Amino acid sequence: MAHDIMSQFYTCLNLPLQERLLEFTRIIDQSTPNKDLQAVFPQLISNIFSNSYNNGWGLRTITYENNRYEFEALIRFLEPQGPLFRLCYKLLSDSQLKYDLPLNVLPLDLQMTLERGRCSQFYADMLQTDLHAMNIVALALNPFDYYIFNFALYLINNNQSKSTWENWNSVYFALACDYLVHFLPSNPNVAVLPHIPHYAGKVPMVAPLQTANRPLYSPSLLLLPDLAGTSIPNQHASQTQSRNEVWRSETVLQVFIDVWMSVEQYSTRNIDMYQRNYSTSPVRVRTVRVLVKHLHSFSAKHDCDLAMSSSALRKYARQIMCARAYHYIKNLVMTWPLDASFRLVMELWLSLIQPWRYVDNNINQDRFPGSNENQEEGNTYTLDSSYAQFIAENFPSYTHIFQLVLPRFIRLDLTAYKNAIMLFRLGKVFSQQHLVPILRNLEKAIVDSGTNLNHSMEPSHNNSTLDQSYIYNGLNLHKWVSIAKQAISELNLSANFEYQPLWSESMRQYALEFVMKVLSAKSSAEKNVEEFSKKLNTQNQGFWGSIKHWLMIGTSDEDEQFLEECKKVPNYLNMSVHYISNIFDLNEASIQLPEQVIEENSTEDSSYINSTSFPSLVTNKLRNKSAVVHYMGDPDLMPIASYESTILVRMLYQIASRLNETYEEQFTSLWNRYDLWGFAAREILQAPCTIQTYVKNAGNHQNVVRRNLPARLSLRRLGSHAFIIWITIGYVISRMFSYGSFFYIFLLLIMWTIFILMKASLKMMKVLNQ
Repeated sequence: MAHDIMSQFYTCLNLPLQERLLEFTRIIDQSTPNKDLQAVFPQLISNIFSNSYNNGWGLRTITYENNRYEFEALIRFLEPQGPLFRLCYKLLSDSQLKYDLPLNVLPLDLQMTLERGRCSQFYADMLQTDLHAMNIVALALNPFDYYIFNFALYLINNNQSKSTWENWNSVYFALACDYLVHFLPSNPNVAVLPHIPHYAGKVPMVAPLQTANRPLYSPSLLLLPDLAGTSIPNQHASQTQSRNEVWRSETVLQVFIDVWMSVEQYSTRNIDMYQRNYSTSPVRVRTVRVLVKHLHSFSAKHDCDLAMSSSALRKYARQIMCARAYHYIKNLVMTWPLDASFRLVMELWLSLIQPWRYVDNNINQDRFPGSNENQEEGNTYTLDSSYAQFIAENFPSYTHIFQLVLPRFIRLDLTAYKNAIMLFRLGKVFSQQHLVPILRNLEKAIVDSGTNLNHSMEPSHNNSTLDQSYIYNGLNLHKWVSIAKQAISELNLSANFEYQPLWSESMRQYALEFVMKVLSAKSSAEKNVEEFSKKLNTQNQGFWGSIKHWLMIGTSDEDEQFLEECKKVPNYLNMSVHYISNIFDLNEASIQLPEQVIEENSTEDSSYINSTSFPSLVTNKLRNKSAVVHYMGDPDLMPIASYESTILVRMLYQIASRLNETYEEQFTSLWNRYDLWGFAAREILQAPCTIQTYVKNAGNHQNVVRRNLPARLSLRRLGSHAFIIWITIGYVISRMFSYGSFFYIFLLLIMWTIFILMKASLKMMKVLNQ
């Protein structure tokens, strides 16, 4: 029987995807002995998450837009109550069944944590040890945990080509959202289905021992007692029952955080190699942001869980998430390339430090394609005194990362729309009522305590200078000072870390210099708007400009959209100046732009940059880029514009490519002639040019490859919507005069030929007369 199941399994692998899923569903749901399915299960999981293009199931490439039916079929098979999870639950009937996951496939920082024995209790009953070498070699996982681990690892697999992750609304992303909603329900009264009371494979947790050796990246400040209750022996049964109700939620929570927020180590000497091989993908950042937002919503209900089965887990979720997210975001800020995609990192960070925005987060805003990126802006929840403890516990997430983020904008072209809106978002978030005053008062209390703000700082700090009260808006912050100091100490474990106060005099001077740069950028942005507006108006002036405008071949939609964005930039920068001045208590009215604008490169001499520990790797990587971007590839392969027909452009490109391959020599010969036919050819054909493309070599390095394109035919101009409209209008008019289709086409060809020959003749006569 096992042989038959295995044969059916391998037969299914060769079927088309939709048929394969139907056949696997039939095999899973049929009355099959579990021992037969036990052998198939790990091979099925390996096949689903295979990196091979031929063997994998395409979870990262298939989207609803490009392949709706395969997308829906995969979702049905892998959804939380779909056939695959039914297989997992069927195999759980054998509580002794375990599958080994080699330790070397885990993220490096998680491997180190497990090997040092400083992992959380979640891994306590999973560790497989080599008795001869006395080291951990694998994790022994039940079927559910085995699938969740493989699913999470699929996102961070560095062997995958980053270009394949450009499909943001992929099957993988949709499933990640579905798993969060199902296994970590925001509503405390919603149970995780289906109920599996027969499984008792998870041992109850005991309260963690408080030792001198604190867990790596898991501060003791953030440790909770037993997730399931106390460790008194007579309560062993209730502990087991309690954990059995939430162990699936616990697995999804712990694995997603530990794997998705893993941090690869880097060195300033090999930053280029790090970015090529280990830098995280934009989709991973977007997925982590969804996780952060959902866990804020999940944790917000920890005090209203009527059943109390997941109350401790909900409280633990935010605490462990915030500790890991701090290191993950800090790593991203210090290694992310200087481009507009940094907004993904910014939004992740801003989501982490604003839990009040996600009290009732709806993950469907991210789950379904076409939803607005910032729909949660309409959230009515605001910062109040109840979040003072959260701010204290995560104090470095606000202040230290702010100090890492702000210098990036010194190297950015702030006249660009995407960069201006990033700065605007940063200032807007930190200008929320109560946030900066609470942070400033906490920092002032820490500085006034007289304790060195370095990594050796202990909670038992000297309180002799803390007799004074630090009260803001009726809220006594004194009790949160020790928590904030401990957070600084425990979230920054580097031996050479020393906290630099955000509201120091050097930082205030730097903020003043930065505001001057923003004002300079605002002045340049206003000039850009004026110049671009004049350029568009000039194009539409005169008789010929009016004709082009009337024929819809003048200003493109892209130009108009670009002008609208340019008009918003000065407003964004003006608001940014206002926000930053309020944050650092600057006198906005007294700030004036000097007559001679400081050069961009002179910012390297900024007193703040030279006086702080801002990593040199970022200073070296953040360089100004030209505001004008030129397309250097094949002109016929430029992205299809909104004023073009996608189907028609692609069809015309195929026709032109075939003609160019067939008549390449004839086109080149005609282009080089200096008679009437040569001048006519130069009116029809595209001029020879040199294009540049980026090609990865065997070492995964991107090399610029230049290629010369000969004189060639391009039909792309025939794919515009304006051309289609006017051809249609002409055809309707010809039909009104009872002319047939062939006569209309013949007339167009004659008129086009006469036009080309006249232009060629005039140019030839002009050349001969010179």
